[in-house]
Amino acid sequence: MLKATEEETKEVREYFEWQALDREVTFMQKVYSEAVVNTRHDVWDIHTNKDRWWVITGGTNLYSQEQFPNMDLALTFHIGLILRIPRTEEQQLDDLRVLPFGPVFQKMEEAGTAVTQAQSLADYQTVGVRCREVLLELVGVAQDAAKWTDTPPQRANFRAWIEIICNDLLPGDSNKERRGAFKAALDSAWTFSNWLTHSKSANWIDADMAHSLIQHASEMTASLILRGLRGVPVECPKCGLPNLHPEQGESTAAPGVLWERPCCANCGWTGRPVPLLTLKDGQSIITRDGKESDEHSIMTVPLRTIVKPGDMPIEPLKKVEVEPPKPVLYFAYGSNMSTGRLRERTPSCTPLGMATLPGYSLRFHKRSVDNSAKCNAFASGGHSSVFGVLFKFDPAERAKLDRAEGVGRGYAHAIVTVIDANGCRRKALTYLATAGYIDDSLKPYSWYKDIVLAGGKEHGLPSKYVAECIESVEAIEDPDETRDKKQRATLRS
Repeated sequence: MLKATEEETKEVREYFEWQALDREVTFMQKVYSEAVVNTRHDVWDIHTNKDRWWVITGGTNLYSQEQFPNMDLALTFHIGLILRIPRTEEQQLDDLRVLPFGPVFQKMEEAGTAVTQAQSLADYQTVGVRCREVLLELVGVAQDAAKWTDTPPQRANFRAWIEIICNDLLPGDSNKERRGAFKAALDSAWTFSNWLTHSKSANWIDADMAHSLIQHASEMTASLILRGLRGVPVECPKCGLPNLHPEQGESTAAPGVLWERPCCANCGWTGRPVPLLTLKDGQSIITRDGKESDEHSIMTVPLRTIVKPGDMPIEPLKKVEVEPPKPVLYFAYGSNMSTGRLRERTPSCTPLGMATLPGYSLRFHKRSVDNSAKCNAFASGGHSSVFGVLFKFDPAERAKLDRAEGVGRGYAHAIVTVIDANGCRRKALTYLATAGYIDDSLKPYSWYKDIVLAGGKEHGLPSKYVAECIESVEAIEDPDETRDKKQRATLRS
């Protein structure tokens, strides 16, 4: 057994419980660890009340020990799978994220190719020329992407432009060391590339060094410029954590344009979307050649060994069945706690019991289209918790629930970690109010408060929580009597 931190254990357990909703973990331990291509893969042996599994990190996935009885075989399969993924969706999305710096990285790749082919002094000097071109392309793209100064220097004045760009993106005394590191890396790459271009004593090591210097400086600077242009903060302004990742998609309001916005993996905060590129007619984000097939997506023979020439054939598995899509696990904390109300939106929903969302507080402050207040699980930190109900429903009904909840119009969906009635951590979908729709001066309509109250009592939420967080909330009467009557009818259905 290998040592594992509490954080590691918690993360792996949460992942498994999220993937295997109907299984209870009875034993788990880290049994092996291996680093491949700078990525560490930890292997966990997990026992449940029904079966045993491997969970392997580094692109976390789980594998049945019945299908993969040999740990080494499971790890080999996993590493092969993870190495293949970046060559499809992930790699192509990464390519899009560095736009408009594509030409910079293309020239950098050409410089790298020149290094591998260099054999003479002229070849080494050519590498210097190519490296210099990379750096000029870098500041050229930056100039085209934004207006940095009212008195711009000449386009090819590299040192003047790095001074302007670094001072703009990293201003003030608090950024002095960061600014200095960027300028030093860029200046070193520029100076060495220019020297290599004219050196009469250059060798292959010099060419390789020049390429390494411009690669490090360009990648670091392109990342800094992109974050600055797209308004990506260093940390989430809502929860304060640095777990920000880019989220991309198209908008119905502006078809044919690919947008990107920063998104917090912890609390679901999203920043201002910016246009990434204009898609040509019919162009998809990911393209593939050849005919797609799922013919071999299910193994028909037990994967217990790697068959070699001359081995006896392995018998196919009997009664192979294709499981339906896993249901969505959903945490309701407001009016959707009422099973009858939720079934109007997701007819297949089934309540799984009470759950709590630690670190959040229940607030009636989300501005609705009717200008009243609706519920929100507000990330308040500390020891507070929101009580609610776990439901599962058919994933085909997810889009309807998104529309009913007003995703993009006040609510954003988020994946949160809740604790169920058995004390197990579960990953679940929920909906959180976006910052622009929070107004603490608003009050809920009495019919809405009554629906929330009915849902809480239906599923046995703690009486103290119900009294303090729901019953004590001041409500107002809905001036639209027809709407009031219609909504109250759901309480009797």
